[in-house]
Amino acid sequence: MPEALDLAEAVRRHVQDGSRVYIGNFGAQLFCVGHELIRQGRSGLHAVIASGGLLLDQLLGAGVLSSATFGHCWSPVGPTPAYNFRRFAESGDTSVALHELSLGLFSAALMAGAYDLPFMPVSDLAGAGYIDEDWTGGRTSWVDCAFGGARVISAEVPDVAFVHVDIADADGNGVIRGPLGEVVLAAQAARSVVLVAEETVPGEEVRRAGVTIPGLLVDTVVELPGAVLPDGAIGRYDRDVAAYERYSAKARTPDGFTGWLRDEVLPVSAASERSASGLSTPASRTGSAALSEGNA
Repeated sequence: MPEALDLAEAVRRHVQDGSRVYIGNFGAQLFCVGHELIRQGRSGLHAVIASGGLLLDQLLGAGVLSSATFGHCWSPVGPTPAYNFRRFAESGDTSVALHELSLGLFSAALMAGAYDLPFMPVSDLAGAGYIDEDWTGGRTSWVDCAFGGARVISAEVPDVAFVHVDIADADGNGVIRGPLGEVVLAAQAARSVVLVAEETVPGEEVRRAGVTIPGLLVDTVVELPGAVLPDGAIGRYDRDVAAYERYSAKARTPDGFTGWLRDEVLPVSAASERSASGLSTPASRTGSAALSEGNA
């Protein structure tokens, strides 16, 4: 039976510096997980986020990443860009490896991981930047065999997948309401799976609703209402558009993002510890002043 843990303990147990971390879901991002990774001072992480959005923007700005495999990184409330991502991409900085995949490529990579294969054949996508400009950052290749040649994508095997579900039971069976995207494949491919549930309920209720993620894949269940806020959860709460707008206004500058991170994510003690220890800060990723200067 999976363990029932709070989010902080689940992150402590399943994520180490340098871990490969899938953060779901498609269309409803687990901001709570990303923020907990930042609070715990994780570093050198390899983020795997198909629906990158502003969660990826925040992780990149906070300096916790070594690489990011993603489908997109934009603000769903516009017209404003994901400012940390934009600054990083335009700066020519290569300290974080970016691997941009289409959802098809992303799903195929996870399928290869789930099947314990080194790669998966995919459509060639000739004329697209994924191939012609190598947006994937080396994730695709060409393979010839007795049956012909094919474009392939390398397998994606996260160390841990954090998956958002609406309800879960004590056996780890979970129900997702809304678009699935690649999330089931991510749960199958990952070495461990943490369900983050809006609510834990008896098994009968989960079975009536229809199991999306079976408990045999799951290691840990976290009950956390509001897990994807400021995003929205179908049937639970709406997206907090005002919170997105506040974030975008702050993240327009490196110092503004530093202040937002301090006020909205980091406890005061954690912000002070990161500044004093010289750990990577949002400013170090964007070429601005150090966090301590942003506090002045």
